[in-house]
Amino acid sequence: MSIAAFDHLEPAEHLAARLREAGFHAEVQDESAAQKWQLYNMHPRAHLRVVVLEEDAVASTKQITAWDAADGALTGAARCPECGSLRVEYPQFSRRTLMGALPAALAAAGVIERDFYCEACQFTWPEHEAPKPDLDSLYWSKGKPVIKGLG
Repeated sequence: MSIAAFDHLEPAEHLAARLREAGFHAEVQDESAAQKWQLYNMHPRAHLRVVVLEEDAVASTKQITAWDAADGALTGAARCPECGSLRVEYPQFSRRTLMGALPAALAAAGVIERDFYCEACQFTWPEHEAPKPDLDSLYWSKGKPVIKGLG
């Protein structure tokens, strides 16, 4: 079962090695070929998946969450901006059915966009999401005032 996805090999390999040292059977699976040929995506994202045995998924997720709080072990991992989950897919098209090929072909043609998809909360977001403004409790910007002469 996939517990984290990365764009780069080094942090994925490092996390898998730490999990193995902690007694989990962990490995890195590279989905870049599947993204390129099944989903017509020539620029893979979140394609390096750290996978563990299904029966170890809960315990290993707790372990990597604790490591992340202590030393940032999940730096570089794809995360849902809505719920923080590591169960993220890119692109959002199903890999499990033949029907996933149709939207993938439309994305390759530029008709629809490829987005990230959170398996935990079903939130989707664009590849290059704009940063959210820093707002106070009344949804006013905490930054400098927009109107000149007011501050």
